Amino acid sequence: MMKKLFTFLTIALSIMQLYAQQTEIRRSEYRSMDDDGNFINVVQLEIGGRYFYDIDENTHTAIFKRWYGRENDTELIIPSSIDYNGVTYKIVALGDEAGNQNEKLEKVIIPEGVTRIKGFARCHGLKNITIPSSVKEIGSNAFKECVELESVVLPEGLSTLGYRAFYNCVKLKSIVIPSSVARIESGVFHNCQQLSSITIPSTVSEIGEEVFVNCVNLKTINFNEGLLLIGKGAFSYCTALDSIILPNSLKALGIHAFYGCTSLRSVKLPESLKVVPDAAFMKCGALTSIELPNSIYKIGSSAFRECTSLKKVELPRNLTALNGSVFQDCSSLVEIVVPEGVTKISSGLFYSCESLTDIYCYSEMPPEIDGSLYGVPLEQVTVHVPVVKKYKKDISWKAFGKLVPIQ
Repeated sequence: MMKKLFTFLTIALSIMQLYAQQTEIRRSEYRSMDDDGNFINVVQLEIGGRYFYDIDENTHTAIFKRWYGRENDTELIIPSSIDYNGVTYKIVALGDEAGNQNEKLEKVIIPEGVTRIKGFARCHGLKNITIPSSVKEIGSNAFKECVELESVVLPEGLSTLGYRAFYNCVKLKSIVIPSSVARIESGVFHNCQQLSSITIPSTVSEIGEEVFVNCVNLKTINFNEGLLLIGKGAFSYCTALDSIILPNSLKALGIHAFYGCTSLRSVKLPESLKVVPDAAFMKCGALTSIELPNSIYKIGSSAFRECTSLKKVELPRNLTALNGSVFQDCSSLVEIVVPEGVTKISSGLFYSCESLTDIYCYSEMPPEIDGSLYGVPLEQVTVHVPVVKKYKKDISWKAFGKLVPIQ
């Protein structure tokens, strides 16, 4: 009898010791740098050797910093608060290593009261995340390479989508950007290959660089008035995108904005836009029509290069020069209309435009052609001009097959 009692007490003591180890709280301090670049002392609590919190002893708030999951742990429930020395510390943020790149983690529940989220990058098994309405910021790389994540509900009130927040979430199928967001930071949805449609709310004034790069199933983009800037390469390689109508509020388009959108058939640019930047629509092989408003005064190098289905282009009347290889390798281009304000044309403009038959040039004085016309099918091109005599005196223009008066 005594032996059995001793065995029972030994087991009970072991369980109590294990529980004590798991709930043991250790306090330590370390040096860190704040947002202003100043070194500060940070108080950290380690609970049970698995949960780490940075606490602010003045505001009684805490940041959930890091978690070490056991071998079979697939769920993480973050508490709304922790108690230490008779004080309750409210959890207000998740740190850079909250998920600790745990590949077995499938589900995370975040409590109300948390305002800033980071730290689940490379949690490759993460499928479900509950984001409370209190969250205002999803930080840089927050869910980067969460390759099993299929859907996320972003709360109204969210103001910041940080750099590469959902980068390479290859199974993410749908997401709604709340109307409280003012800017989408660079690379947020880069390589989200299953994303099929997106609506940009009217509150968003800027789309950063490479936000939707390689979203190969993105077919529909709904832009709203209020958007001012689309950054460099924002929609490059969105190979399923077939048409876009940009809002009248748009002021600037970044280089390579729609580079390699191989299914894009039609584009309408707004009157608010003044410059088509370098390679903006390069390698849009399905593009058959482009509406260029008269507000455009500059078209950058290679802007429509390798748009192999483009057949006819009427350039805006405020254009003064055609620089670089704007229409190089547009192998289906048959006709182009050049307004009277253009005074200079780059020699590479029509390079390898093998189907070109007609150029309508409305300038009374022949525009200067910079360099040779190598690669241009001169003999098959008819140039329609206001004063034939003046063009025949120009060595570059008289090389074309025919010079005829505009009818």
